[in-house]
Amino acid sequence: MSKIKGIALWLLKWTLLMAVIALIILGFSFLERGQLAKEISYALNLPTQEWWQPEFQETPSPQVVEIQDEWKEINLPPNQSLPELKEPNKRLKIRATQVIGIVEAKEVRLYENATAGSVIANETAAIYGGSVKQNVQGARIILAPDEQSEFNLYSHPYQAFKDDREQKGDRGTVYGNLTGNEILALDGTTVLGDVGTVESQLDLAGVVQGNVTGKQIILRSTALIHGDVVISSDSVIMEPGASILGKIRNLDDKPVKIVKGETSSERSYHNNPSGAADFGPSYERVVVQEDSKGFLFLLWIPVLLGILATQFITYGFFPGDVAEGMENLTLRPLRTLWIGFVTAALGVPLCFLLFITILGIPFSLALSIALLLAILVGSSGVCLKIGRKVSASFGLNLSQVKEMLLGVLLVAHLIWIPVLGWLFLMVLGVMGLGSVIMIWYPRFKNHWSRWRESRRTKEAEHKLEEPSPIEESDDENKRE
Repeated sequence: MSKIKGIALWLLKWTLLMAVIALIILGFSFLERGQLAKEISYALNLPTQEWWQPEFQETPSPQVVEIQDEWKEINLPPNQSLPELKEPNKRLKIRATQVIGIVEAKEVRLYENATAGSVIANETAAIYGGSVKQNVQGARIILAPDEQSEFNLYSHPYQAFKDDREQKGDRGTVYGNLTGNEILALDGTTVLGDVGTVESQLDLAGVVQGNVTGKQIILRSTALIHGDVVISSDSVIMEPGASILGKIRNLDDKPVKIVKGETSSERSYHNNPSGAADFGPSYERVVVQEDSKGFLFLLWIPVLLGILATQFITYGFFPGDVAEGMENLTLRPLRTLWIGFVTAALGVPLCFLLFITILGIPFSLALSIALLLAILVGSSGVCLKIGRKVSASFGLNLSQVKEMLLGVLLVAHLIWIPVLGWLFLMVLGVMGLGSVIMIWYPRFKNHWSRWRESRRTKEAEHKLEEPSPIEESDDENKRE
């Protein structure tokens, strides 16, 4: 009976905790007007669904101008927008118009001050200073920062695109992915998602926040790639000045040749009847390199040294708490996991909620520092416990310093194991946090009780020292 009662209480605790976390997440969603709040508002027909209602009540009739070769020019009056625009057999030119949803056509040209939710073109999708909030898909894609690029693209050298121009707003910006067979992105453009597929031909001169994937990749001198460059062939063409913050790798893990050189004086893009950009400028010099993983190893060394220094400094300042926390991990592992999980689930949202109020900022900072310090102390205990357990299993007689060093090295290298290693690290961190909270919470509670008791004692002594009203009146009578 007692076991059933214990299991029921355990399930009740977890259910209440999950309910609290769900309410916190739901509250943040309503504060930020997120997708979860939107779905709940529409499902329950709540008054908050008005937050996501469009400003217009009726779909405005766009000004549609028929021009040659089945082109339609879309130009709405100010402060009006379209929910979507689908003309699969037409060619669309969109100017100063906001399309909330999908723009689908045979060919799409999006000019300055025009935005679209996403673009799907059977042939060419050209963004000349416009912006797309999600993905762009087309057989050919051209991304340029302004309308002038439409006229310069096939009549001037590539250097003509490097004019001194100031970007305003999100011109030439795609917030999603670019997917197409041929993709051209000029200087001054930005892609926040990924670019290309394994069969794509890419010519990039702008900024890409995600990964770049293609069969033929040319990176101009102004290109900046924050993610990885994944090539399905054996070479990548880079001009001096092009930057890649991620890795260059082949899909089949083969060596990759990096071709570096300056373009010739001829223009880089040639006009052709199909309207596509030709690739293949000549290069004066070639340097062949192989994609080496040694850079990651060299980068890992200072990170590992920083982890070692942090753990040893923490152990040096809190040796007693580390030892006691290690004892908690040994005797009560499940309790440490539960307490650590509850602390993290409640402490992190509490820090955020306190921080968004002016009066609560000092308390938020103090609580954040305390949680960070508890994690460091707990992780030191976890590393020492693992190092001692492993050394004892192999019959090694190591000193405490060597046990700590062994434990830190073993725990730190779990980050290189995908999914399982990260999950194991998370569990160890939560257990370490719980082991320290089991020490610090009673200590804090004890100090708080002593402080309150001392306050009560001082108040009582102060009341005893003050004369009563009767005594004051007797003293006055005597004086008279």
